[in-house]
Amino acid sequence: MDDEQPTLADVARAAGVSVATASRALTGSRPVSGDRVRRVQEASRALGYHPNAVASALRLQRTETVGLVLPRYTTGFLSALIESVSEGLEQHRISLVLRYSEADAQHDVDNVGSLIARRVDGIIICPPSLEASRESIAAAGAVPVVQVGRFVETDRTDSVGLDEDRATDLLVAHLAERGVRSILVVGLDQEVAADSRRIRALALAASAAGLELAVAPFTAAVLEGGIRAGEWLVAEGGVGEVPEGGRGGRPVDAIVCANDDVAAGVLAVLRMHGVAVPARVQIASLLDLAPGAEDHSVTTLRHPWPAMGREAVRLLLDARQPGHDRIARRVTLAPQLVPGASTLP
Repeated sequence: MDDEQPTLADVARAAGVSVATASRALTGSRPVSGDRVRRVQEASRALGYHPNAVASALRLQRTETVGLVLPRYTTGFLSALIESVSEGLEQHRISLVLRYSEADAQHDVDNVGSLIARRVDGIIICPPSLEASRESIAAAGAVPVVQVGRFVETDRTDSVGLDEDRATDLLVAHLAERGVRSILVVGLDQEVAADSRRIRALALAASAAGLELAVAPFTAAVLEGGIRAGEWLVAEGGVGEVPEGGRGGRPVDAIVCANDDVAAGVLAVLRMHGVAVPARVQIASLLDLAPGAEDHSVTTLRHPWPAMGREAVRLLLDARQPGHDRIARRVTLAPQLVPGASTLP
């Protein structure tokens, strides 16, 4: 029985390309046409070829590993990001090293430090806060970093995120088409930069549609925060009129929540107090937390996490190329509006 392992030359011969092209197709070290990449990958799988990772790392001064740092509270919507990043890297025979971070920035810095100690070729960060992202970028030094979701504006790193203007336009237009004239925002903190951007985008979209908009006192963007916000609304009579701090005196007939959990909390309290949803007040969410679900009780925005993961991998692979100019790039992607039972048909 022949125990010899297939070589890169065997793969190149089977795919009908040069050894150099086969190497580039498998490592992504240089651009290769899609057809050649496919042929090389098919030949590699058919022959059972496995490159010598240690020898390759010594020769290329790369470990063919990438780190992914995610918040500890990761839920179903981020599993789609993990899957798309993993699949994108596997196409280039790059391994993924996963790290979970706590809420404090120091833990993210420690995660980045441990990844650098493993000599990863790049890091994708989905930070729990802007402070964590800022500190992580500083700790990464010369290692390429791509931010996903929350991002710090910098000339050092690429980022992939949601098109906030498109997102709020979709949601506000949906509500306006269903007769809404006044919106209350729940679960966003005006003192937090990312939330402040969303509030501004909502205000612009509401103004363009001729709607009034007010922001409720901040409660945490979790189920319990939604319950507290709902109780505040009932206590203040906020469902019948614009609460103190709102503009004008038009009754609030729509509530836009930070995410599905907040919306679920508000919805539960309002229904418990006999407020008809969506007949009396309509509820919508800025973030779908269950992207795999077919039926939604709450109208929500589904963020394009799989596409964001693919874009993050693309940007990171580009940044690894020799002579990369390191000009920071910002990619924004539009969400999908998923209608639910909390707004009128």
